[in-house]
Amino acid sequence: MTPQKYLEELLASQDLSPRQVLDLESHKDEVTKFLQAQFGSAPKIKYAGSWVKGTMISDRYDLDIVCYFLHTDSRSLKEIREDVAKRLSAKYLTRQKSSAERILDLKGVAAPGDFHIDVVPGRFIEGSDDVFLHVQYGDKERMLTNLKTHIDHIVGSGCVPLIRLTKLWAHRNRVEIKTFVLELFVIDALTGSRNKGNLKEGFLEVLKAFRDDFATTQLIDPANTNNIVSQLMEPAEKSAIAQAADKTLDGIDGSDSLADWQAAFLETGTVTTKSSGGSGVASAAAGAVASGTSFTPTRQWGGSHDNGN
Repeated sequence: MTPQKYLEELLASQDLSPRQVLDLESHKDEVTKFLQAQFGSAPKIKYAGSWVKGTMISDRYDLDIVCYFLHTDSRSLKEIREDVAKRLSAKYLTRQKSSAERILDLKGVAAPGDFHIDVVPGRFIEGSDDVFLHVQYGDKERMLTNLKTHIDHIVGSGCVPLIRLTKLWAHRNRVEIKTFVLELFVIDALTGSRNKGNLKEGFLEVLKAFRDDFATTQLIDPANTNNIVSQLMEPAEKSAIAQAADKTLDGIDGSDSLADWQAAFLETGTVTTKSSGGSGVASAAAGAVASGTSFTPTRQWGGSHDNGN
């Protein structure tokens, strides 16, 4: 099997099963009905995040729901969010994130062990689809954004398969990177590239960009140029990601060995590195499992709205 074929099959294995899709829909309906019972028909409640962008992977996923109130709502953004948080906490176990209320105690779902739903309150701006969110990080208290702009940017990039593949690499190698940062960086790395449709060559390009350019690349929110998304990550975090990319490249750049590519996604018990002439064998990183074994994912990056979109 060639590396390209292996990556195609690996990515196909990350599609959600019909049961998982039904579970997502069921839980979204449950939370939607609860919010509608609390607030009536005023807020617009719909899917957001990786589900609508097409970037979800079955090894690790969650669900994002936006709850946007009309521009005529006279409450402050903080008051809107506090009201949503109070009502959710009366029924669910919740935790506050930078711009979302996270529901943690969801039952009966065929999903990763850390599955949760992030509910993102906001208020529309009159005459547009733009919204203001109440945020709690840095010196900001509110942020202007646009869900449709984000979706269109990701979906129209031609990079969705490589975004999903990079997400899987990051998750399995315990690389901590915020989702929206990852999505925007993959798109930036592949701008003008001919390899968007080639998983092997495109993935190598992305890793090289992480290694060489991630520390200095400025990523701008496509819905609001005042939001510098790359600033959501500290220099030390960026350096760790660059080092992880370099380590993976050491094993697969220039290699057509299936074992090398499997090791890059921790699907074998050994890792072959070029430093040993392409044939040396070293222990795999902690957490590696045999091919075909399901991971029990840990939360490696925040939901889309946690990260500034």
